[in-house]
Formats: sequence, structure tokens, C-alpha cells
Amino acid sequence: MSYDLFVDLRAIQNYIFSSNKLKDNIGASYIVSTLLNKVEGKDLCKNSSGDIKSDSGSENKEEEKGFCGGGNLYLQCKTEDEAKNIVRNLSKRIFEKAPGLSFNAVILKAEEEKDFSYRMQRLYQKMAEEKRTHHQITTLPSYGINAQCSAGPLSAQYQDPFEKDKYISEVVYTKRIKLLKNDKENDKEDDTISDEYSQYLSDDFKLTEEFLEISPLKGEDSHIAVVHIDGNGIGAIFSTLKTLSDYQEFSKKLNNDMQQALRETIKILEDKIRKGEWDYNYKTVNVENVLKYILPLRPIYIGGDDITFVCEGRLGIELSCIFIEEVQKLLNRDDVSFCAGVAIAKTNFPFFQIYKAADALCRSAKNKRLQDIKEEVAKKSDSYIDFHMINSSVYSNLEKVRKIQYTSISGKNILYYRPYKLSEMKKQIENAKNFARTWPNSKLAKFREVLYKSEDELTAFKQDINTKINLPLFYDGFQDFANSDDFFFDNKTIFLDIIELIDLLPEE
Repeated sequence: MSYDLFVDLRAIQNYIFSSNKLKDNIGASYIVSTLLNKVEGKDLCKNSSGDIKSDSGSENKEEEKGFCGGGNLYLQCKTEDEAKNIVRNLSKRIFEKAPGLSFNAVILKAEEEKDFSYRMQRLYQKMAEEKRTHHQITTLPSYGINAQCSAGPLSAQYQDPFEKDKYISEVVYTKRIKLLKNDKENDKEDDTISDEYSQYLSDDFKLTEEFLEISPLKGEDSHIAVVHIDGNGIGAIFSTLKTLSDYQEFSKKLNNDMQQALRETIKILEDKIRKGEWDYNYKTVNVENVLKYILPLRPIYIGGDDITFVCEGRLGIELSCIFIEEVQKLLNRDDVSFCAGVAIAKTNFPFFQIYKAADALCRSAKNKRLQDIKEEVAKKSDSYIDFHMINSSVYSNLEKVRKIQYTSISGKNILYYRPYKLSEMKKQIENAKNFARTWPNSKLAKFREVLYKSEDELTAFKQDINTKINLPLFYDGFQDFANSDDFFFDNKTIFLDIIELIDLLPEE
């Protein structure tokens, strides 16, 4: 008889992305990515696939008993006491190494005669019940007599390792200390955090740990993009797998392909910068007498079928397209696709707000994909992208923002067409580039203004530009707009998206 143990880390996104300091985001991501690998000195994840060995010294493939990744851990235990002991050790490890994180765990007697997918389904159902009834508190509350953390609402407990005149909570301290290599408070296995993604870079590039270094521009022109990409159809694939080894094999392939797609995306970005195809004066720094570019992209988290990275504002949409194409090419399945949300804002805008916008945009893309599949105008392999430029001082609900900012004065017309299929997004990028090459900025500004106006003003502007051969309309991939008298089709337009895209693409 054996027992199935399933562990799920809670509120990972809040833990990783709640800080406005990139150092904190990177440190938190590293903690989440490695926390389930080791409990009380026992190596649980022994290889890149995330396979788990209950015996840390064993190298026998037959003794691989589970998998971990994306904040989840599954382990097949010989006895219930063994499972409970692992949960006990994990609780201690989180309390010591990751305050602020919490988890839920379920243990069920294994029905070994059943398919493994059935056993996992039972664990998921039990986990949902567990989450509704049990909550953990792993932080020290703040009282009026406590000094407050300079980076959050909790009590200050430690001196900031980077800014010695400030004091921070234990939650923030454990994130930031991970970036100090060979620090006496770091375990030996934690010393490589600074090199986690550096291996993906060429010798003439380096990663940054500061948001301000991601964008080479200053002041009002300095923007970053937060890109959140999530897979579609992955859960359905796992539900069809009958054995633990099938789970492990697909988990390994998914993990490797996500990592490789990131490598390829970075390589393409480096090549475009070197060749001047994307014309920016990216900052360079002298590292050990070697002049290096600061890569305008910083991966923050990869887990399972999702990835979040931050990059220079005008690179977000292009890089999301590149990553999705690369990972779909590697997975090579017609039942898997990806959706991306790209939120662009000024560099000093609250980071967690930008992330929440990117997450909402990703959900918007997923909803559009499901709707199109239902209407039989899309396939399961179609990926979708949604994007938004945050212009206000405070970001609120995406639907409310679009209702206010993207509706004509009459209330009749909707001024956005996004989300787009990946193929449509690429055509819109080319349409935007063609507009930028041929239309003067003054005319583009007038076009944008007119789109909000009455039907008569729209028709008059359309008639005016029809008389000017130097102001062609570009709508490749959207032929429904070819015969429109007022730039709209079914009360929606693609042209405001195109005008906004012009400022959200890299200069060539």
C-alpha cells in the first residue's frame, strides 16, 4: 500500500510580483522555483525534468516517485507517516526560508489499480476543498509600536543588505539576500541565483537587476512592458496521461521547451540589437574590463506552461510573438497554444499594477480564443495576444478602462479590435510599420482624434484621405475594412490599434 502526497504553493503571483523592486521579484521567483526541491537536506528534484526521488542518494530511474514544478509537488510515499513527515519538514523549511509563502497539502491512500490521471484528479478535488478550509499565516504582523518595513506594510526586522540605512521585513529580506552570492546566510545551492539566466546570454550581454536599466530612455519616454504568457490545452493533455512516467516525460518536455524557447528569444533579441535592426542606444557597462550590453529583457518566472518577463516597453509585443512561435515550434502539437498579455507603462509605475494588467490581458486573450473556437473561426492550436498601454496614474479593471477610453462619443462604436490571433497580430505589426513610414505624425494624430467623432466627421475624413495618394490605408489581413466608408466594420475598428502600435514597436 502507498500514499499520494500533493502540495500546492498558494498565491505565488502575489509573493513574486508584489514589490516595485526588481531584486525582490527575482529573489522571490528563485525561492518559489527551488523551494520544493529540497526538504530537510533531502534532494527532491534531482534533475532538470523536475522528477522527484524519495531517496536522495538513489540514481535508479525506477525509484523516481513523483514530480515538482510550477509551485506543485507530487510524491508517492510508502507510508502515511512518510508523507506527513515530508509535509512537516516542508512547513519548517517555508517558515525558515520563505516567510510570506504558504501552502496546502493533501494525502490520500493511493488507488494503485486506477489510472494515474484518476489519482491526480482525486488529489485536485481534495486540494480544492483543502484551500477553502485551511489558511496559513507565516508573517509577523505590524503593530503601532513596530518600525515599519521601508518596502512594505510588515514590521521591520532586518537591515537592508543593499541600502544599509533602511530596515525591512523578514519577507523582503529573504528575497533580497538571495541576490548576494556566497553570503554566509545563503545555502551553498542558493549561490548561483545571479547566474540562473545568465547562461542563456552571449558574452557581450549581461542581465540587470534594476527596472531603470531595462529601458535606455529617460523620464517620460522610459517605459517597460510586462509580458505574461500562459499555455492552453496543457491540463487536458495531463488528464489523458495514464501513468506517472507519462506525467514525468511530458513535464520534462514542457519544462525543457519553455526554457529553450526563452533561450531562442534572447538570441534573436541579441542579434537584432547587434545588427542595429532594432535601433536603440542600449546602455553598456564595463564588467571586468569587457564592454557589455545590458539586455533589455529580464525573465522573472517560468513555471509549468507559463512565463513572465519584463522588457523595454517597445519590445513587449514583438518578443511575445517570438516566444510563442518558438515554444509552439518546439512542442510541435496541434492541441497546444499560448496566450499572452502585454502591459506597457512608465518605468516608475507600480510594478504589481502592471503585472495585474498583463494577467488580465492574458485572460482576455484566453476568453477571445475560447469564443472563436466556439464560433469555429479558430483552432485549438491558435495563439492569441492582447496588449494595453497604461496612460493613467492608476490602473483599474481592464474592462472598465476600455469602456471609458475606447468607445466613441456616440457610444455606438468600439475603438479596439484586440485581442488578436498571433497571425493577425503579426499582420497588424506590419500595418503599423507601413503607416509609420508613410503617414506624418500630424495626420496620424488627426486620424486618432477623428475615430472618436461622429459618423459624418468619420465619412468626411475618409473622403479627404481618399483624394491623397500619399495617405494610403493599410489593413492587410482585415479585408472587411477595405470597403468601409467610416473605418468601421460591425461597429469595431482596427485603426486605433494600429496607431497605438506605432509607439509600441521597436524602431528599425
